[in-house]
Amino acid sequence: MSISVPGALARNSLALAAEFAAALLLRGSQPHWLPILLALVALVSGLPHGTDAGFVHRIVLALGAVAIALSGARVLDAPDPLLWQALTGALALTQTVSLTRLSHRPAP
Repeated sequence: MSISVPGALARNSLALAAEFAAALLLRGSQPHWLPILLALVALVSGLPHGTDAGFVHRIVLALGAVAIALSGARVLDAPDPLLWQALTGALALTQTVSLTRLSHRPAP
């Protein structure tokens, strides 16, 4: 099996950009978290288009993106963000590996 490098790079880049934007929008005292997180879930669950990812895998990716955005917002606001940085990095690495493995699979 060969990896689709443009597909993996595009999926990872779009997911990380959307999560970073959501983390920036979630900062502050009273963010409008519901529309931001709904938009993030819709975008990330559609990223595995063209792969054989099922419903469960898409939802897990979307919930992981929400977790990355929420912990990324905590990194930006916390006075001692070391724990949040480690959590955000681990979640982003897990998501990158998952999206790259999806790009290994042939399209249905």
